Amino acid sequence: MSNTDPVLLTQLSARVNRPIDDVFSFVSNHENYKLWYPGVVSVVSADDTPHGTPGKMYIETLKMPGGRHRDIPIVTIVSERPKRFVTEGEFSALMPQMTFELKPAGTGRTDLVWTFRSRHTSPVRRLVARLLYRPVMKQQALKAMAQLTRLLEENSA
Repeated sequence: MSNTDPVLLTQLSARVNRPIDDVFSFVSNHENYKLWYPGVVSVVSADDTPHGTPGKMYIETLKMPGGRHRDIPIVTIVSERPKRFVTEGEFSALMPQMTFELKPAGTGRTDLVWTFRSRHTSPVRRLVARLLYRPVMKQQALKAMAQLTRLLEENSA
């Protein structure tokens, strides 16, 4: 691994009782992120590009420590329907990259792998990401994955 490879912050997997196309449609619409990720106040489209299209821009508002809000530009980097979806955020503290990888898991089921990375290249920032952000991201991601799975399966009827 070179120093420019993104730093792994957390990776979770789940089997969802929902068809792969439905799962991809849900996760590739980043406006849905506020429904399942802790601390996300809002997510709005910043352009008219269709959801799930490379180049699609969003503004994600996070609740920060102390209660203040921070707007973060998010862009869709990769969208390979129905198997892979990647976004990157312009948040200098973390430089986040989020990836969803999907595989069919039998009739009406999907295996989902969700990965968070930091794109920092500075050795000091990479160390901070590993020591400070990784534990927080892991804790938040566990709650988020449970909520995401629940939402997907509740809306399958």
